[in-house]
Amino acid sequence: MELSTEEKAKVIKENPAYGRIICRCENITEGEILDSIKRPVGATTLDGVKKRCRPGMGRCQGGFCGPRVQEILARELNKDLKDIVLDKKGSYILTGETKRK
Repeated sequence: MELSTEEKAKVIKENPAYGRIICRCENITEGEILDSIKRPVGATTLDGVKKRCRPGMGRCQGGFCGPRVQEILARELNKDLKDIVLDKKGSYILTGETKRK
């Protein structure tokens, strides 16, 4: 459903997360991603979010928004970033550091 400019401004005023675009290709906001995580059978994986609200389905195939969605999942699920998986247990995206400090 398309919202008018006034309706969008009202929603963003109530919840600023709806004003932060995470996926530029599909115009998916942080608010939409949060909704997909917090719903009754919410997303807990990167593909779970992708199936519910489409970040990563656009031209860049998640190259831009994938890491940002991972960060949101880790924050909202109170998990370490390395514990966020692509689809199921064992399908890790990050496995460790690539550079020494």
